[in-house]
Amino acid sequence: MKKEKPPIKNFIARKSKRVHLKIRFKVSGRDQYGNQFEDHIETQNVGSSGGSFATKWEIRVGSTLKLTGPKGFVSLVRVVWVKEDYKAVRRMVGFQLLEPRKDWVLQSQSRTAPLAGARVPKKG
Repeated sequence: MKKEKPPIKNFIARKSKRVHLKIRFKVSGRDQYGNQFEDHIETQNVGSSGGSFATKWEIRVGSTLKLTGPKGFVSLVRVVWVKEDYKAVRRMVGFQLLEPRKDWVLQSQSRTAPLAGARVPKKG
C-alpha cells in the first residue's frame, strides 16, 4: 500500500528581513465576529513592509486594521497571518502595510543603489 504525500503548501518568501524590535502602537478594527475593538500592542518583529504583534482579539486573516503610533503615525495594515498561542490565550498577528511609508520604522534598501562611500571614477 502506497502512502499519500501531504499536499505542499505554497511558500511565499518575505520581501524584506525582519528585525526584533518592540514599538508600542494602538491598533483598531473589527474582530472576526464584526465587533469593533481597540488594543494597545507592542511589535515583536518589524520589516520594511510590516511586522507582527500579540493580541487577545480574534482577528481574521485579510482584515484591514488601523495602526496608530507615536508622533502621529497612522497607517492601514492588512492581516496576513494569525498564529494561536493557546497557553497564553493570545494570538500572534502578522501584518503588512497597505501602502509603502517613508515614516515606517524600517525602510527597504534598494539592491541597485550605490554603496555608501563608494567612489565614482572621474571622467577625464
